[in-house]
Amino acid sequence: SAFILVVDSNDHLSMDEARERLHQIVTDDRIEDKPILIFANKQDLPDAMCVDQLREELHLDKVGKSIKWHLQPTSATQNQGLHQGFEWLIRSIPKQKDQTNPIVETVNDTITMKNDFISLLNITKFTASIWKTISSSFNLIGYVFKH
Repeated sequence: SAFILVVDSNDHLSMDEARERLHQIVTDDRIEDKPILIFANKQDLPDAMCVDQLREELHLDKVGKSIKWHLQPTSATQNQGLHQGFEWLIRSIPKQKDQTNPIVETVNDTITMKNDFISLLNITKFTASIWKTISSSFNLIGYVFKH
């Protein structure tokens, strides 16, 4: 999973709110190793802040070094920058851990336990058989000495 934040590059008054939202995200314990893609939208408008201004306004230099983030200039109406942003995001999302590995290990452990139990059962049967034979032999010896 990942986070995507869309910032209106043309709305200078909303930068405080955007900065606050961004820093809420980065201080959330659930973020862990999730990348953050920040779309700087409306770059096609004449009063839009450039990427350097947005980086400064959003205080991106204060985002922890362990958090992977990318500020992508975009213009949704012109279909510019969106593809590049999503490409970065796809490359940045950590690979899923193999969810089936614990299940496979459990199945293998169960099979091993079953085989161990069967071996133990066979040993027990064999031991019982030996004891039965020994017991019969003592009965036979006892019979011989009595007569």
